[in-house]
Amino acid sequence: MKSLLISVLFVATLTGSLWGQGKYLTNNGQIIFYSHAALEDITAENNNVAGVVDAAAGEVAIIVKMTQFQFEKKMMQEHFNENYVESEKFPKAVFNGKILNNADVKYASKGIYQVQVEGEMTIHGKTKQVSTGGTIEVDAEGIVIRAKFMLNPEDYDITIPDVVRKNIAEALEIRVEMKHLPI
Repeated sequence: MKSLLISVLFVATLTGSLWGQGKYLTNNGQIIFYSHAALEDITAENNNVAGVVDAAAGEVAIIVKMTQFQFEKKMMQEHFNENYVESEKFPKAVFNGKILNNADVKYASKGIYQVQVEGEMTIHGKTKQVSTGGTIEVDAEGIVIRAKFMLNPEDYDITIPDVVRKNIAEALEIRVEMKHLPI
C-alpha cells in the first residue's frame, strides 16, 4: 500500500504542485464493479484506491491496484487477475483527468455539486479518453467524489473467453466513492 501511495503522490507531482492549498488525498477510496449477466451476477470491491484532487486546477488522479479487488468467490478473483486483467503484467489502472466545471464547485462551502469529469483511463495497458458525470460533496472533513459509469472490458483489450461469455456482462457498472482529506 505504501508503494501505491507513493505512486499517487508521484502522479500528482507530475500534474502540478502537490503541497499547498486546495489539495486532497486518499488511499482508501472505493471502487465497485458489477456485472449482471444471464447466468450470474458478479460484484468485486476494492477499498484501497488511491487518489489526489487539485481543487485549484480541477485535476484528478486515481490509481487502482488491480489485485486489491475482492470477489465473493476466490476462483473469480483468480480468473480476474490471471486471465482477464493480467494483474502481474498490468498491475494498475490509472485515471488522469480534469473536472470540466470545476468553477461550479465551492470547495469552501458544504454541499453536493454536480460535476463532469474527462480524462484518460489506462487499464490493461490500453489508454482511452473517458467522460462521466458525478458529484463532489464538500463536508467538514474534506470532499467525497462519487460517480457511476459503464465500462466495456473489450475497449481495453480484455478478452472474455467464449466459454464464460454468458457469465459476464458486455459492459460493467463501475461505482466510485472516494473520501479525500485535505493535505
